[in-house]
Amino acid sequence: MGERATWDIKKVAADLNLDGIGSEVYGPVKTIVGYGAEHSTLGPMLDSVARSLDLNVIPDPMPDEKVFYRSDHYSFVERGVPSLMLLGAPAGEKEIWIKRIKEWEKGDYHQPGDTVKDTWAWEGAETVAEVMAILGWQIAEDEQMPSWLKTSRFSKYDRGNSKPIPEDESEEQ
Repeated sequence: MGERATWDIKKVAADLNLDGIGSEVYGPVKTIVGYGAEHSTLGPMLDSVARSLDLNVIPDPMPDEKVFYRSDHYSFVERGVPSLMLLGAPAGEKEIWIKRIKEWEKGDYHQPGDTVKDTWAWEGAETVAEVMAILGWQIAEDEQMPSWLKTSRFSKYDRGNSKPIPEDESEEQ
């Protein structure tokens, strides 16, 4: 996010990011990962929406990969805007779909073969979009904008932050 933003960053309530890698097409989504949920009031909102849709929310299944710090929403985080990135996955053992993700990253991700597959289950993508739409609606209707939790390393940064966020050893990119 550059210095010439067209919208006053202090008026941006939250950033909801659908920059997942597509595991929602592995079957009907029954599991949701909310990258960044532990940092702001967006986490409890996600939990509530997921419960209403009978979805299981799990923490980052690959914390060593620091996904929260490597996606499009992070430029908003650096400016003090609470952010959440969703990844949907089927029911079952996370190791199975994580293995599939890793295989996809090696063979298809940003490669010529990175195309729509006949085997994809579109109802999973619809579920993730529904979760995001409900979250967006709730944020828009709430009188208060989402905020950082006091336990979050980002809680000391207000919307519009212009100071670099130092990385600590446990969360290096």
